[in-house]
Amino acid sequence: MNLINRIILITSSVLTSWLYSQECPPVDTLSINSLQNSWNITTENNWEGVEIMTWNIKNFPISNNTINYVNEVITDILPDIIAFQEMNNLSAFNTLANNIPAYEFITSGSGLAIATRKDVIDILNWSTLFPSEGYDFAWRYPMKAEISWFCGTNAITIEVINIHLKSGGSSDDFDRRYNSCQTLSNYIDQNSNTNIIILGDYNDEITDSQNNNSLWPLVSNVHVAFSTDPIANINYYASYPSWPSFIDHIALSQNLFDEMENSTIQTIRLDDYTGYDFYQNYISDHRPVLWSFQTEQINFTTELVINEIMHNPEVSNDVDGEWIEITNISDTEINLNGFLLHDNDQDMHIISDNNLVIHPDSFIVLGSNANSSLNGGINIDYEYTNFTLSNLWDEVILSHPNGMIIDEVYYDNGETFPDQSGKSMMLTDPILDNMIGGNWAVSNQTFGFGDFGTPNQSNFNDDCDDNSNDINNDSSINILDVVLLTNCILTDSCGEYCSGDMNHDGSYNVLDVVQLVSCILDGNCNI
Repeated sequence: MNLINRIILITSSVLTSWLYSQECPPVDTLSINSLQNSWNITTENNWEGVEIMTWNIKNFPISNNTINYVNEVITDILPDIIAFQEMNNLSAFNTLANNIPAYEFITSGSGLAIATRKDVIDILNWSTLFPSEGYDFAWRYPMKAEISWFCGTNAITIEVINIHLKSGGSSDDFDRRYNSCQTLSNYIDQNSNTNIIILGDYNDEITDSQNNNSLWPLVSNVHVAFSTDPIANINYYASYPSWPSFIDHIALSQNLFDEMENSTIQTIRLDDYTGYDFYQNYISDHRPVLWSFQTEQINFTTELVINEIMHNPEVSNDVDGEWIEITNISDTEINLNGFLLHDNDQDMHIISDNNLVIHPDSFIVLGSNANSSLNGGINIDYEYTNFTLSNLWDEVILSHPNGMIIDEVYYDNGETFPDQSGKSMMLTDPILDNMIGGNWAVSNQTFGFGDFGTPNQSNFNDDCDDNSNDINNDSSINILDVVLLTNCILTDSCGEYCSGDMNHDGSYNVLDVVQLVSCILDGNCNI
């Protein structure tokens, strides 16, 4: 949907919501109240940045009042994201969650849990990883949550992986931690364009020498950095004070290396507020570790247009051959990193590629499979996951991380939108409202292994019958052709269409529009 149509269609309530979503702090900030106020723990919340904390909470709850104590810790510190370990009691977990409604709590059921602030974070989806590696991970399967953090137009999408590695000093314990870290290291290498944070109880030091370091596969990986490294060898900051040792770490993938600049890392010495013995006996034996970093602004734009959709390929399987083309109708380049591709149901993908830039009047093709030998012979610019296109009714929505819709298309099983197997549906002009099915046509140009479409190029070109008056090549001559011809004359872009020089005088002008209208009214237009 182009900018003009958005302005026409937008209602006052939507406009109000849109303006609110631009504010930071958000106007719908949720109140957070503690059940008690026994300590003056420093608040760490910064609206323009992200605070992410890991905390092994020791067989939660270890006392009758632990829930209240933990409630105060959270509501005093107010981090955006918390990764818990040893959250083993589901009933106590639910009680804690219900007492802090401003946070969303999720748990894997194996002691791992994540809490996020609802007013700045959406949990897009979550799951557990590595189902065949249970022994190495001590049956505590890593818990992955894809989140979108936003405040105004400052935004970032992150994949948070919460872990609790095998404890112990035996050779078998060492090997299980080592194998777990190798698995995690491989995962980061395989997802190099994703913002990944792996945090939790690693049960070992990152500062040990190679031969004695069970975390070495991550420590030695050039695509991984530990935000905890600056304080990991200082006993004052020990996350496990009774040893003392630093075994609770926060590791980052390469995409987040820039965020380490001007960030802060700290162990929160809660026992300084509560007293050491009280903390150990009634709250936990681990201190929380918190990393804070600033985010970048992701500008909102209405000038990215969903321009072509292949929802039902023939020469390849649907799962491989589906793709979506996006065009940039602005006069500046736009980076798609961080935007969301989704529908109105469960499909959701975070675009994670810092180099996915679309230039003015250019195209980007997003596809379900980047392997051209499987996808019908198309070159895909970006491969998405967790998103499929129905052959019947579905939605294609591109959104800013803060939830504002950039562009959207709702196709309708052929009721108004074109719908032919093996042929893409394509927008007849990028400036038209792509929510109107009549502004779309099926492609009649082959690509790759034989399906029809124009991926990564203009939807219409000169490879057609110049004697046809069917400007948009939709096998029908009607008012839509008049609209396209008028628009291309005004924008000096008629060369994109199969025909338009109705009187064959070598130029496109109002005389061509008059002749097209006349032939439509007379019923003698050529197809």
